[in-house]
Amino acid sequence: MLRRILVGVALAAAVTVLVAAAGATIAATASATVSQSGLERIDRFTSQITVRPNGTVEVVETVDYDFGPLQRHGLERLLLNRFPYQPPKAADGNFERVTPISDITATSPSGAPADVDTKQDGSNLRIRVGDPDRTVTGRQTYVLRYVVAGAFNRFEGHDELYWNVTGNGWTVPIGQASATVTAPSGITQATCYSGPSESRLACESHSVDGSSAGFEQSSVLPGSGLTVVVALPRGSVSDVAPRLEEVWTARRAFAVNFGSVAGAAGVALAGVGGVGYLLARNGRDRRYVGSAVDAAFGTPSGDDGPVAVLRGNESNPVEFVPPEGIRPGHMGTLWDEVAHPLDVSAMIVDLAVRGYLRIEELEAPRQGTLGFGKREGDYRFVKLREADASLWSAERVLLSGLFRDGHEVDLSSLKTHFAERLKLVEGALYDDAVSAGWFPTRPDRVRTRWHLIGLGALVVGGGLAFLLVRFTHLGLIGLPMPLVGVLLLALGDRFPHRSAKGTALLGRVRGFKELFDVGEGERQRFAEAKQVFSQYLPYAIVFGMAEKWAATFEALGLSPAEMGVGTWYVSPYGYNPIAFGYAMSSFSTVTTGSIAAATPSSSASSGSSGFDGGGFSGGGFGGGGGGSW
Repeated sequence: MLRRILVGVALAAAVTVLVAAAGATIAATASATVSQSGLERIDRFTSQITVRPNGTVEVVETVDYDFGPLQRHGLERLLLNRFPYQPPKAADGNFERVTPISDITATSPSGAPADVDTKQDGSNLRIRVGDPDRTVTGRQTYVLRYVVAGAFNRFEGHDELYWNVTGNGWTVPIGQASATVTAPSGITQATCYSGPSESRLACESHSVDGSSAGFEQSSVLPGSGLTVVVALPRGSVSDVAPRLEEVWTARRAFAVNFGSVAGAAGVALAGVGGVGYLLARNGRDRRYVGSAVDAAFGTPSGDDGPVAVLRGNESNPVEFVPPEGIRPGHMGTLWDEVAHPLDVSAMIVDLAVRGYLRIEELEAPRQGTLGFGKREGDYRFVKLREADASLWSAERVLLSGLFRDGHEVDLSSLKTHFAERLKLVEGALYDDAVSAGWFPTRPDRVRTRWHLIGLGALVVGGGLAFLLVRFTHLGLIGLPMPLVGVLLLALGDRFPHRSAKGTALLGRVRGFKELFDVGEGERQRFAEAKQVFSQYLPYAIVFGMAEKWAATFEALGLSPAEMGVGTWYVSPYGYNPIAFGYAMSSFSTVTTGSIAAATPSSSASSGSSGFDGGGFSGGGFGGGGGGSW
């Protein structure tokens, strides 16, 4: 029995010795870690914290920094000055609590450079002390001074400073950390925490002596820190209200209430109404005042007014000749206020019919057809005579562009090379239309102007909307602001308007188009009597009725000479009217595409107390960390 007791005692003694040895080893290891964790270290970090009656806190930090053999520029200190904040009611919004840091100065009793450079880096104010052009080594001392506002919390029974002295973000060990808090009144309570963030371990020592409290902690490892909490009688400092900055959220920006909804609706209605007013004022055609006859042929006085908004197209009697001798390309420009490549294709046919050039259809490889159907072959243009004074400016520009390189040109050779010349022809069509008095201003320039205005309105409206979304709760009102620009961009093509003369001629052109729309019998009787197949073919191309126009002549049995074709159009497929109609449809399609083809080419800083189990290392205001740079 005695032997068993002796064995048990021996075992207990051995365990005790092992535990003690392990503890000593851990302690030695921790000490060695602090002293040997790297080439840099802080021998001592001392903070003098003075609470002013107005609630601001003056902090003087003395840092004995050992750079070892390294060549460094100086001290880098990170100070937290933005903290998460949860308002009493979630509906109040999202905020950050800020503690403005000011009056930052630095000195070095050891003689190291002590220039100060600050920069906000996220939630930290980054302070660098030193000279970017000079380096230091070995042991240096830095004294950093700054003033912090908004760092107090008020509770029912006391005012409280919850302050992270060192911060938990240091990358080097601190051999000894201490802090002294001096208040304008007696300190009623104090406590402290040490260790890594959220550690609730008490610091090694703290004491209170009237209006002053002292705190000590040794061997502060990287990532750890010293945090202190002191309580003053309620009302000891005057300014304890938290300084808040609202954080942007979609909910904040687009707050929905009666004012924002009504404002958004008002802006949208004003935008739509404003664009409608501009369109009605600037985009409506003019017409001669008086009867339908007056509107079609004008009046001696020439008085005109805007076309009524709700007025439909007035009935126009059929006209059997192009009104006022209007040419096909110009008619297409007047028709829809746009000079299309199709209009230019019709101009080529018209110039051929009038004897200025000949169109030769080149035989295409057979693809299972007998010459009928749409053909995708090539065409050759042969110049027959020079432009003369009877031609419009656009027609002269077209002839010059087609035969710039010789008297014969294949359509395929113009592909991807004629686009710039096509722009000149289209521009000349617009100029001719203005010179003829059909438009007060070139329609293409009117469209461009209003598109640019729309783009500007979109940019300005978008910018205003962004500012409202980013900096206010009125984002809902900002949403329709770009609407004006969007509408102007979408409706910019509708702003060109015809003069009264242009509107009158357009009405007569509608009557001329009736010739192509009326029944087959009436068209045949007119065609047989007038033999105008070739002369009117370019107009049919503009109206998209080349095949329909050709069908009118199918039953007439006219010879190529009677159709007026043989002199200006040569084809290896003969002159069947229907086949010819298909050929003209193909010609206009292929030509339009060819001439238009372009050249390829975690914290308690929301106001919780550091007492009663609510505190921890790294909590409260202050904090941050640092190292060298």
